[in-house]
Amino acid sequence: MLVHNKGNYTRVANDVKVIPGANTLTETEFKAFVGHPIIMGLIHSGEMIIPEGQATSGVSSPKDLDADEAIKLVKDTFSIEFLEKFKEDEKRKTVLSAIEARIAEIQGK
Repeated sequence: MLVHNKGNYTRVANDVKVIPGANTLTETEFKAFVGHPIIMGLIHSGEMIIPEGQATSGVSSPKDLDADEAIKLVKDTFSIEFLEKFKEDEKRKTVLSAIEARIAEIQGK
C-alpha cells in the first residue's frame, strides 16, 4: 500500500518507518502506521498523503494513480530504489519521463 510523506522528516509509528516521498507498506504495516494518533494528525494536516481509494483498491504504485498525482508523487520521492520499482510497472510516457528526470536529479546528472 502506498503512503506519500510530503514532509521533510522520517516518521516512525508502531515500528513502521516512512521516509520522505513515496513508501510502500504491507497491509499490516499500513494499518499499524495510519492507525497511530500522531500519524492521523499528519494525514489531516496534509503532510502524509494516503491515495484516495487506498482502503479498497490497494494502491501500491503510481500506476494506480491518475497521471498528475503519479507525477507529483515521483517528484517528491527521494529513493532511487522506489523510483526504479515504479518504472517497472509504469506504461504512461509522461510518468516514465518524470521518473527518469527524478532519478537523474537525485544522481546529480
